[in-house]
Amino acid sequence: MLTSYLINDTLAVDAGALSVGLSRAEQLRLRSIIITHTHLDHVASLPLLITDLFEDLREPLKLFATASDFEALSAHIFNPRMWIGLETLKNEHTELLSYQPMESGRSFTAEGLRVTPLPVSHTVLTHGLLVEDETSAVFFTSDTGPTERAWQAVNECAKLRAVLIDLSFPAALTELARVSGHHSTTTLVEEMKKIKPAATVYAIHLKTPYRDRIIAEIEALNDPRLTVAEVGREYLF
Repeated sequence: MLTSYLINDTLAVDAGALSVGLSRAEQLRLRSIIITHTHLDHVASLPLLITDLFEDLREPLKLFATASDFEALSAHIFNPRMWIGLETLKNEHTELLSYQPMESGRSFTAEGLRVTPLPVSHTVLTHGLLVEDETSAVFFTSDTGPTERAWQAVNECAKLRAVLIDLSFPAALTELARVSGHHSTTTLVEEMKKIKPAATVYAIHLKTPYRDRIIAEIEALNDPRLTVAEVGREYLF
């Protein structure tokens, strides 16, 4: 599955697999989608989802994205050459997408949750998301290598329960991780020193060819704070 996270049934973080990873009933409960960046593995299913729900939508799905990411979606995916232009994405009841501008460091409300986009270190402008309700908070790093600015804001959050952090490559491919803006097992061990000890750390975004190697390396670390997130599992924080 490509990158997608479903929060409280109605909010999605990224759209890599929404049209294939969710049942029809789950898709229809979606109300808002936040895009961390527009690399294909984070947006691939968005045009499929929208057209699959064409007849059923009675109000638009809210799409939170930066201005540059929305421009990229409009120019390179939602155009007649690749799919369908945004200007024609409407049924007899409603437009299918409602663009909601997102800015670095500026918190907004989505589906009753407070969301703060924080820039991380990737090959394009990418935002990790600090997502909070009244009692807990989770930070999704999205795609990132070693980064600094985001951790100050994340660690100041007293409600932080968990960090879901990029771990794309095994230790032997640390240089590839560096040039592609991701973590290897080696760099993740160093990055965890920046994260407040109370937070559980879940490794995400494991590249499929290396998944077993990465899991073996994580198990060898024997660090009770660190585990590999399971695809398709529901987590409560």
